[in-house]
Amino acid sequence: MPRDSAQQRLPAPRESGEEVLRRGELAALMRPALPALVDSIVREVWRAVPVYARPGEYGRVTRHGVECAVALFVDLVEDPLASRDQLYETCRRLGAGEAREGRTLDDLQSAYRIGTRVGWRWIMRLGRRHRLASAVMAQLAEMLFGFADELARMSSRGYREARAEIDGTRAGLRRRLLRLLTGPGTVPEAVLAELAAAAGWPVPGEVVAVAAEATVSTSWGPEVLADLEPPQPHLLLPAPADARSLTRLGTRVAVGPPTDLGAAAHSLRWARTALRLVADGALPDAPVTWCTDHLTELWLLSDSPLAEQVARQELAPLAQFPDRTRGRLGETLLSWLQNGGNSEKIAVDLSVHPQTVRYRVRQLKQAFGDRLDDPDARFAMQAALRASGLRVTRNEFPSTEP
Repeated sequence: MPRDSAQQRLPAPRESGEEVLRRGELAALMRPALPALVDSIVREVWRAVPVYARPGEYGRVTRHGVECAVALFVDLVEDPLASRDQLYETCRRLGAGEAREGRTLDDLQSAYRIGTRVGWRWIMRLGRRHRLASAVMAQLAEMLFGFADELARMSSRGYREARAEIDGTRAGLRRRLLRLLTGPGTVPEAVLAELAAAAGWPVPGEVVAVAAEATVSTSWGPEVLADLEPPQPHLLLPAPADARSLTRLGTRVAVGPPTDLGAAAHSLRWARTALRLVADGALPDAPVTWCTDHLTELWLLSDSPLAEQVARQELAPLAQFPDRTRGRLGETLLSWLQNGGNSEKIAVDLSVHPQTVRYRVRQLKQAFGDRLDDPDARFAMQAALRASGLRVTRNEFPSTEP
């Protein structure tokens, strides 16, 4: 599963003074005891749910799932942004396996409850041994139980998807088709035609992908492919998309650019990027964000670390100035580039006196020298300034220092 800023995040330990350990220190206390914790959880699960203790694949899958879960939990203690993708996929496969065995989710849910209970007892012992503050324990409890809920939801999703496919329902086939179209690689035309016919999906000439911030329950016609489950609800619609239908979803959405079917994954990637930028404040907040209205912003902000490197290189002469001066000169330089050096237009743009503009421009010319006369350098500087301005929500211009 892809990782994106719409993805739900588990709470991290709040650093509220000296009583709370740093995340790295806390994770370092936990890691040496993980092998023993895995053994304890596996023993308890096998004892309470004998079906998982059967020799062969069941036993191996159980231990692998527990190992992945406890390792990721400690990774999240240290870094709340650690990727959940591998474990989420494992949980989905566990749920799908139950469906293919013709079983309910009762045993798997019991295993999750047992693992959570054993894990909490272990955390309590850890807290007593190292005299952890109550604030740390409260946060660990919040993380653990939220983490367990997420894993159970992923298994439930895998179970539902597998049941739909096993039952031969169109819903399962349509989800499979959506995953193929928005995943890596290309779908051969013969495979696409066969799946589309089985799923009852009329193949459009162009599509748009829609990324949703939260789960929506609105029903759609046969022309729409949808996966509305967390953590990344999304749809694939024939182009053009209907604005009124999207507004009725009741949650913030972003609409990717229209593409042919072979590029549907790119449309979804841009839609998810736009949704993240709206959440970050880099794009205007609106019920529906159309990527086609913000292509330049999406391009400039698609790789933030690279944009920072460009800004550091192209705007290096600004680093010699104090923060407030650097901010004013950065604004002036961008306006100077956009207005062809016209002091009157720059003054209106910045709401300052033309004499102030001329003073600042003299400073810029002294700092940048001949680069202001180089078309390639001007283009790079304008792109860096635009990207830098989009990445911040305060008036202070970002530092160009490493």
